[in-house]
Amino acid sequence: MPIFGDYKEISEERRDEMIEYMVSQIERYGLFTPAAFILETGQPLSFLFSQMAYGAAPFGEAVFSGAQHTVEDYAQVFEDRRNLNLLIDRIHARAKEVEIEETKERIKQKRLKEAAKLEGGKSKDGFKWPWSKK
Repeated sequence: MPIFGDYKEISEERRDEMIEYMVSQIERYGLFTPAAFILETGQPLSFLFSQMAYGAAPFGEAVFSGAQHTVEDYAQVFEDRRNLNLLIDRIHARAKEVEIEETKERIKQKRLKEAAKLEGGKSKDGFKWPWSKK
């Protein structure tokens, strides 16, 4: 009984889907900087780690059965350094997008506070704060 099924090269669509999934998980936990640091410093060893993942795939399949992506899929993504560079570039791009979105939100909140001050401390429903000057 073979450990691995028939080896199939991962398609570019599948690779891109996996990269987007990894970036979304990194964003979910707010780990842009640590993830980029680990990936950039581990770049020279990425092929070695991917080969270790192939060796651990049977155990990983038992733990992650029914998962969206298999251990072999991740090993294929990380075995080519170009894919790793794509992932790192996508992490940096998404981090910049999130930073811009957060800056816009802070500016919006600041403008809302300034507008509330100009209205004399009244809220939208007409409630007047007791500490307002007017």
